[in-house]
Amino acid sequence: MSTEPSPSKANTLWSELRAALDLVLDFSFQHFVTPRLIRLLYALSLMAAVLATLTWMFSGFTQSLFYGMFTFVTGPVAFVIYILSARVVMEVILAIFLIAEKLREK
Repeated sequence: MSTEPSPSKANTLWSELRAALDLVLDFSFQHFVTPRLIRLLYALSLMAAVLATLTWMFSGFTQSLFYGMFTFVTGPVAFVIYILSARVVMEVILAIFLIAEKLREK
């Protein structure tokens, strides 16, 4: 089995990359790039949350057993609070850009 992407997938990826680069390099600011990148920002936020939670949960055991148990229990709670907060922030940002696009149409 080949792990290389098929030519059609590579062409699609390249065209999407070119479109994103064209948006980033648009100095007239006619189009918003944030609504297209919001999924990427959210995914990066989730990955950072996972790494921070795992670090928090297991670093407590270097202090003491009781502190380790505390961080082991509070880590998932902090993770849920963080991902809910990140989701709300991303939705607010997206809502602001959607409002701006609707106002531009009128």
